Amino acid sequence: MLSQEDLGTGKTTIIKTIIELYKKEEKKVVLCAPTGRAAKRMTQTTGEEAKTLHRLLEIGKTSSEELQEVIEDIQVAPLDADVIIVDEVSMVDIFLMNYLLKAIYKGTKLVLVGDANQLPSVGPGNVLKDIINSEKITMITLNKIFRQAAQSKIVLNSHKVNEGLSFFTKEEETPELLKDFFFIAENSKIKILENIVSLSNGRLKNYGNYDFIKNIQVISPTKKGELGTKELNKCLQAAINPPEDNKKERKYIDIIFREGDRIMQIKNNYDIYWEKHEPSLEMGKGVFNGEYGSIVSINEIEKKIKIKFDDEKIVWYNYEELDQIEHSYCITVHKAQR
Repeated sequence: MLSQEDLGTGKTTIIKTIIELYKKEEKKVVLCAPTGRAAKRMTQTTGEEAKTLHRLLEIGKTSSEELQEVIEDIQVAPLDADVIIVDEVSMVDIFLMNYLLKAIYKGTKLVLVGDANQLPSVGPGNVLKDIINSEKITMITLNKIFRQAAQSKIVLNSHKVNEGLSFFTKEEETPELLKDFFFIAENSKIKILENIVSLSNGRLKNYGNYDFIKNIQVISPTKKGELGTKELNKCLQAAINPPEDNKKERKYIDIIFREGDRIMQIKNNYDIYWEKHEPSLEMGKGVFNGEYGSIVSINEIEKKIKIKFDDEKIVWYNYEELDQIEHSYCITVHKAQR
Protein backbone atom coordinates (compact mmCIF):
# COMPACT_ATOMS: atom_id res chain seq x y z
CA MET A 1 0.00 0.00 0.00
CA LEU A 2 1.15 3.49 -0.86
CA SER A 3 -0.30 6.23 1.33
CA GLN A 4 0.23 9.89 0.47
CA GLU A 5 -0.21 12.56 3.09
CA ASP A 6 -0.72 15.36 0.60
CA LEU A 7 0.31 17.03 -2.65
CA GLY A 8 3.92 17.24 -3.76
CA THR A 9 5.12 14.00 -2.14
CA GLY A 10 5.96 12.06 -5.32
CA LYS A 11 2.98 9.70 -5.63
CA THR A 12 2.74 9.95 -9.42
CA THR A 13 6.48 9.42 -9.86
CA ILE A 14 6.37 6.26 -7.75
CA ILE A 15 3.34 4.85 -9.60
CA LYS A 16 5.10 5.42 -12.94
CA THR A 17 8.24 3.73 -11.60
CA ILE A 18 6.26 0.69 -10.41
CA ILE A 19 4.68 0.39 -13.88
CA GLU A 20 8.06 0.63 -15.61
CA LEU A 21 9.66 -1.98 -13.33
CA TYR A 22 6.95 -4.56 -13.91
CA LYS A 23 6.80 -3.86 -17.64
CA LYS A 24 10.53 -4.59 -17.88
CA GLU A 25 9.73 -8.02 -16.45
CA GLU A 26 6.97 -8.34 -19.09
CA LYS A 27 4.28 -8.35 -16.41
CA LYS A 28 0.76 -7.13 -17.17
CA VAL A 29 -0.12 -4.02 -15.14
CA VAL A 30 -3.74 -2.88 -14.79
CA LEU A 31 -4.59 0.64 -13.55
CA CYS A 32 -7.94 1.66 -12.08
CA ALA A 33 -9.68 4.15 -9.80
CA PRO A 34 -13.14 4.40 -8.21
CA THR A 35 -14.39 7.31 -10.34
CA GLY A 36 -14.21 8.27 -13.99
CA ARG A 37 -12.50 11.54 -13.23
CA ALA A 38 -9.83 9.86 -11.08
CA ALA A 39 -9.25 7.19 -13.75
CA LYS A 40 -8.90 9.87 -16.40
CA ARG A 41 -6.38 11.79 -14.27
CA MET A 42 -4.45 8.55 -13.70
CA THR A 43 -4.30 8.00 -17.48
CA GLN A 44 -3.04 11.54 -18.05
CA THR A 45 -0.31 11.39 -15.38
CA THR A 46 1.01 7.89 -16.19
CA GLY A 47 0.44 7.72 -19.94
CA GLU A 48 -1.21 4.31 -19.45
CA GLU A 49 -4.90 3.44 -19.76
CA ALA A 50 -6.80 3.43 -16.46
CA LYS A 51 -10.40 2.31 -16.03
CA THR A 52 -13.04 2.87 -13.39
CA LEU A 53 -13.44 -0.05 -11.01
CA HIS A 54 -17.01 -0.50 -12.22
CA ARG A 55 -15.88 -0.83 -15.82
CA LEU A 56 -12.88 -3.00 -14.97
CA LEU A 57 -15.10 -5.40 -13.02
CA GLU A 58 -17.77 -5.23 -15.77
CA ILE A 59 -20.42 -3.93 -13.39
CA GLY A 60 -20.67 -0.57 -15.15
CA LYS A 61 -24.37 -0.98 -15.83
CA THR A 62 -25.14 -1.90 -12.23
CA SER A 63 -26.44 0.85 -9.95
CA SER A 64 -24.75 1.67 -6.66
CA GLU A 65 -27.97 0.79 -4.85
CA GLU A 66 -27.85 -2.74 -6.29
CA LEU A 67 -24.21 -3.12 -5.29
CA GLN A 68 -25.02 -2.18 -1.71
CA GLU A 69 -27.60 -4.95 -1.44
CA VAL A 70 -24.76 -7.50 -1.93
CA ILE A 71 -26.79 -9.49 -4.45
CA GLU A 72 -25.19 -12.91 -4.75
CA ASP A 73 -25.78 -13.30 -8.50
CA ILE A 74 -23.77 -10.19 -9.45
CA GLN A 75 -20.80 -11.78 -11.13
CA VAL A 76 -17.46 -10.04 -11.48
CA ALA A 77 -15.03 -10.99 -14.23
CA PRO A 78 -11.70 -12.44 -13.00
CA LEU A 79 -8.99 -9.89 -13.73
CA ASP A 80 -6.20 -10.88 -16.08
CA ALA A 81 -3.29 -9.04 -14.50
CA ASP A 82 0.00 -9.60 -12.72
CA VAL A 83 -0.24 -6.27 -10.90
CA ILE A 84 -3.32 -4.14 -10.17
CA ILE A 85 -2.80 -0.53 -9.07
CA VAL A 86 -5.84 1.22 -7.55
CA ASP A 87 -5.61 4.99 -7.07
CA GLU A 88 -7.76 7.18 -4.77
CA VAL A 89 -8.68 4.25 -2.54
CA SER A 90 -10.15 6.58 0.09
CA MET A 91 -13.21 6.80 -2.20
CA VAL A 92 -13.72 3.01 -2.32
CA ASP A 93 -16.47 1.69 -0.05
CA ILE A 94 -16.70 -1.83 1.43
CA PHE A 95 -19.01 -3.12 -1.32
CA LEU A 96 -16.77 -2.08 -4.20
CA MET A 97 -13.68 -3.40 -2.40
CA ASN A 98 -15.51 -6.69 -1.84
CA TYR A 99 -16.13 -7.09 -5.59
CA LEU A 100 -12.56 -6.11 -6.44
CA LEU A 101 -11.00 -8.67 -4.12
CA LYS A 102 -13.30 -11.40 -5.43
CA ALA A 103 -12.04 -10.74 -8.95
CA ILE A 104 -8.31 -11.04 -8.16
CA TYR A 105 -6.47 -14.29 -8.92
CA LYS A 106 -4.22 -15.78 -6.27
CA GLY A 107 -0.69 -14.50 -6.91
CA THR A 108 -1.75 -11.18 -8.43
CA LYS A 109 -0.13 -8.23 -6.69
CA LEU A 110 -2.45 -5.46 -5.50
CA VAL A 111 -1.12 -1.93 -4.94
CA LEU A 112 -3.52 0.45 -3.18
CA VAL A 113 -2.79 4.18 -3.38
CA GLY A 114 -4.66 6.83 -1.46
CA ASP A 115 -4.77 9.61 1.11
CA ALA A 116 -6.16 8.48 4.45
CA ASN A 117 -6.68 12.13 5.44
CA GLN A 118 -9.30 12.66 2.76
CA LEU A 119 -12.99 12.24 3.49
CA PRO A 120 -14.10 8.59 3.46
CA SER A 121 -16.25 7.19 0.67
CA VAL A 122 -19.84 8.30 0.18
CA GLY A 123 -20.85 4.63 0.54
CA PRO A 124 -20.47 2.68 3.79
CA GLY A 125 -17.14 1.97 5.39
CA ASN A 126 -13.77 3.64 5.76
CA VAL A 127 -11.79 1.07 3.82
CA LEU A 128 -8.43 2.77 3.40
CA LYS A 129 -8.10 3.93 7.01
CA ASP A 130 -9.25 0.54 8.35
CA ILE A 131 -6.68 -1.30 6.20
CA ILE A 132 -3.93 1.02 7.43
CA ASN A 133 -4.99 0.68 11.07
CA SER A 134 -5.04 -3.12 10.79
CA GLU A 135 -1.25 -3.16 10.17
CA LYS A 136 -1.75 -6.40 8.25
CA ILE A 137 -0.20 -5.31 4.95
CA THR A 138 2.99 -3.52 4.00
CA MET A 139 2.52 0.25 3.82
CA ILE A 140 4.73 3.12 2.69
CA THR A 141 3.77 6.66 3.69
CA LEU A 142 4.90 9.57 1.52
CA ASN A 143 5.35 12.57 3.81
CA LYS A 144 8.35 14.43 2.38
CA ILE A 145 7.38 17.61 0.53
CA PHE A 146 9.65 18.12 -2.46
CA ARG A 147 11.19 21.48 -3.29
CA GLN A 148 8.71 22.71 -5.89
CA ALA A 149 5.66 21.80 -3.79
CA ALA A 150 7.33 23.25 -0.68
CA GLN A 151 6.96 26.73 -2.17
CA SER A 152 3.15 26.50 -2.00
CA LYS A 153 1.40 27.70 1.15
CA ILE A 154 -1.56 25.48 0.20
CA VAL A 155 0.59 22.35 0.44
CA LEU A 156 2.44 23.48 3.56
CA ASN A 157 -0.75 24.52 5.37
CA SER A 158 -2.48 21.23 4.52
CA HIS A 159 0.37 19.37 6.23
CA LYS A 160 0.12 21.72 9.22
CA VAL A 161 -3.62 21.00 9.54
CA ASN A 162 -2.97 17.24 9.51
CA GLU A 163 -0.42 17.76 12.28
CA GLY A 164 -2.85 19.84 14.35
CA LEU A 165 -0.89 23.06 13.85
CA SER A 166 -2.00 26.58 12.89
CA PHE A 167 -1.66 28.09 9.44
CA PHE A 168 1.53 29.87 8.38
CA THR A 169 2.07 33.20 10.12
CA LYS A 170 3.54 36.26 8.43
CA GLU A 171 6.72 35.79 10.49
CA GLU A 172 7.22 32.32 8.97
CA GLU A 173 6.80 33.48 5.37
CA THR A 174 9.80 33.61 3.06
CA PRO A 175 10.24 35.36 -0.32
CA GLU A 176 10.08 31.95 -2.06
CA LEU A 177 6.57 31.15 -0.80
CA LEU A 178 3.83 31.47 -3.39
CA LYS A 179 0.98 33.88 -2.65
CA ASP A 180 -1.59 31.14 -3.19
CA PHE A 181 -3.34 30.88 0.19
CA PHE A 182 -5.57 33.43 1.97
CA PHE A 183 -7.69 32.94 5.09
CA ILE A 184 -10.70 35.19 5.71
CA ALA A 185 -12.23 34.89 9.19
CA GLU A 186 -15.96 35.69 9.10
CA ASN A 187 -18.97 34.53 11.16
CA SER A 188 -21.84 36.31 9.40
CA LYS A 189 -23.48 34.12 6.74
CA ILE A 190 -24.49 37.18 4.75
CA LYS A 191 -20.94 38.53 4.72
CA ILE A 192 -19.54 35.09 3.86
CA LEU A 193 -21.90 34.94 0.88
CA GLU A 194 -20.93 38.46 -0.18
CA ASN A 195 -17.25 37.52 0.03
CA ILE A 196 -17.73 34.37 -2.04
CA VAL A 197 -19.64 36.19 -4.77
CA SER A 198 -17.25 39.16 -4.94
CA LEU A 199 -14.15 36.94 -4.95
CA SER A 200 -15.66 34.81 -7.72
CA ASN A 201 -16.89 37.77 -9.75
CA GLY A 202 -13.73 39.78 -10.30
CA ARG A 203 -12.13 40.53 -6.93
CA LEU A 204 -9.46 37.85 -7.35
CA LYS A 205 -8.20 39.63 -10.46
CA ASN A 206 -6.21 41.76 -7.98
CA TYR A 207 -4.01 38.68 -7.44
CA GLY A 208 -3.84 37.29 -10.99
CA ASN A 209 -5.68 37.02 -14.27
CA TYR A 210 -8.36 34.72 -12.84
CA ASP A 211 -11.43 33.87 -14.90
CA PHE A 212 -14.19 32.06 -13.03
CA ILE A 213 -14.94 29.47 -15.71
CA LYS A 214 -11.27 28.60 -16.26
CA ASN A 215 -9.58 29.19 -12.91
CA ILE A 216 -11.97 29.32 -9.95
CA GLN A 217 -13.86 26.62 -8.05
CA VAL A 218 -16.05 27.29 -5.00
CA ILE A 219 -16.30 24.38 -2.56
CA SER A 220 -18.77 23.89 0.30
CA PRO A 221 -18.96 21.05 2.86
CA THR A 222 -22.72 20.63 2.40
CA LYS A 223 -25.46 20.69 -0.23
CA LYS A 224 -28.17 22.20 1.97
CA GLY A 225 -28.42 25.46 3.87
CA GLU A 226 -27.75 29.11 3.06
CA LEU A 227 -24.11 28.35 2.25
CA GLY A 228 -24.68 24.91 0.75
CA THR A 229 -23.99 24.11 -2.90
CA LYS A 230 -27.61 24.46 -4.03
CA GLU A 231 -28.04 28.04 -2.80
CA LEU A 232 -24.50 29.08 -3.70
CA ASN A 233 -24.96 27.78 -7.24
CA LYS A 234 -28.06 29.96 -7.63
CA CYS A 235 -26.27 33.05 -6.28
CA LEU A 236 -23.14 32.49 -8.34
CA GLN A 237 -25.14 31.79 -11.50
CA ALA A 238 -27.02 35.07 -10.99
CA ALA A 239 -23.75 37.00 -10.54
CA ILE A 240 -21.55 35.32 -13.15
CA ASN A 241 -24.03 34.22 -15.82
CA PRO A 242 -27.20 36.30 -15.37
CA PRO A 243 -30.20 36.00 -17.73
CA GLU A 244 -29.96 37.94 -20.98
CA ASP A 245 -32.24 38.29 -23.97
CA ASN A 246 -29.82 36.42 -26.24
CA LYS A 247 -29.24 33.54 -23.79
CA LYS A 248 -31.58 30.56 -24.06
CA GLU A 249 -32.67 28.72 -20.91
CA ARG A 250 -34.21 25.36 -20.02
CA LYS A 251 -35.91 24.72 -16.69
CA TYR A 252 -35.48 21.20 -15.33
CA ILE A 253 -37.52 20.57 -12.16
CA ASP A 254 -36.46 23.63 -10.08
CA ILE A 255 -33.12 24.22 -11.84
CA ILE A 256 -32.60 26.69 -14.68
CA PHE A 257 -29.87 25.69 -17.13
CA ARG A 258 -28.66 28.65 -19.17
CA GLU A 259 -26.27 29.02 -22.08
CA GLY A 260 -22.85 29.79 -20.60
CA ASP A 261 -23.50 27.87 -17.37
CA ARG A 262 -20.72 25.90 -15.69
CA ILE A 263 -21.86 22.29 -15.17
CA MET A 264 -20.62 18.91 -13.97
CA GLN A 265 -21.54 15.37 -14.99
CA ILE A 266 -22.84 13.53 -11.90
CA LYS A 267 -23.30 10.00 -13.29
CA ASN A 268 -21.12 7.63 -15.28
CA ASN A 269 -22.57 7.33 -18.78
CA TYR A 270 -20.54 4.84 -20.81
CA ASP A 271 -22.82 5.02 -23.86
CA ILE A 272 -23.30 8.73 -24.57
CA TYR A 273 -21.71 9.83 -27.84
CA TRP A 274 -19.12 12.62 -28.01
CA GLU A 275 -16.87 14.20 -30.58
CA LYS A 276 -13.83 16.49 -30.58
CA HIS A 277 -13.04 18.93 -33.35
CA GLU A 278 -9.57 20.06 -32.24
CA PRO A 279 -6.80 19.36 -33.16
CA SER A 280 -8.54 16.85 -35.46
CA LEU A 281 -11.91 15.12 -35.57
CA GLU A 282 -12.20 12.42 -32.91
CA MET A 283 -15.27 10.46 -31.83
CA GLY A 284 -16.06 8.16 -28.94
CA LYS A 285 -18.39 7.23 -26.10
CA GLY A 286 -18.47 7.91 -22.38
CA VAL A 287 -18.74 10.87 -20.01
CA PHE A 288 -17.94 10.20 -16.37
CA ASN A 289 -19.01 11.36 -12.94
CA GLY A 290 -17.02 14.48 -11.99
CA GLU A 291 -16.21 15.78 -15.49
CA TYR A 292 -16.66 19.55 -15.90
CA GLY A 293 -17.99 21.49 -18.86
CA SER A 294 -20.00 24.50 -20.00
CA ILE A 295 -23.33 24.81 -21.79
CA VAL A 296 -22.62 26.07 -25.31
CA SER A 297 -26.15 26.21 -26.72
CA ILE A 298 -29.75 25.11 -26.16
CA ASN A 299 -31.75 23.88 -29.17
CA GLU A 300 -35.42 24.37 -28.31
CA ILE A 301 -36.62 22.73 -31.54
CA GLU A 302 -34.65 19.49 -31.13
CA LYS A 303 -34.94 19.71 -27.32
CA LYS A 304 -31.23 19.26 -26.77
CA ILE A 305 -28.44 20.98 -24.84
CA LYS A 306 -24.92 21.17 -26.26
CA ILE A 307 -22.12 20.90 -23.69
CA LYS A 308 -18.40 21.34 -24.23
CA PHE A 309 -16.31 19.59 -21.58
CA ASP A 310 -12.93 20.79 -20.37
CA ASP A 311 -11.11 18.16 -22.46
CA GLU A 312 -12.81 19.55 -25.60
CA LYS A 313 -15.44 16.78 -25.85
CA ILE A 314 -18.71 18.05 -27.32
CA VAL A 315 -21.85 16.22 -26.20
CA TRP A 316 -25.56 16.72 -26.97
CA TYR A 317 -27.96 15.95 -24.10
CA ASN A 318 -31.66 15.37 -24.66
CA TYR A 319 -33.89 17.25 -22.23
CA GLU A 320 -34.77 13.98 -20.48
CA GLU A 321 -31.05 13.39 -19.79
CA LEU A 322 -30.58 16.56 -17.74
CA ASP A 323 -30.65 14.54 -14.51
CA GLN A 324 -27.05 13.62 -15.41
CA ILE A 325 -25.73 17.15 -14.94
CA GLU A 326 -25.84 19.88 -12.30
CA HIS A 327 -24.36 23.34 -11.86
CA SER A 328 -20.75 23.37 -10.72
CA TYR A 329 -20.14 27.00 -9.78
CA CYS A 330 -20.01 25.45 -6.30
CA ILE A 331 -19.45 21.77 -5.51
CA THR A 332 -19.19 19.69 -2.33
CA VAL A 333 -15.88 18.66 -0.80
CA HIS A 334 -16.68 15.04 -1.72
CA LYS A 335 -17.14 16.01 -5.37
CA ALA A 336 -13.91 18.03 -5.29
CA GLN A 337 -12.00 14.93 -4.15
CA ARG A 338 -13.23 12.85 -7.06
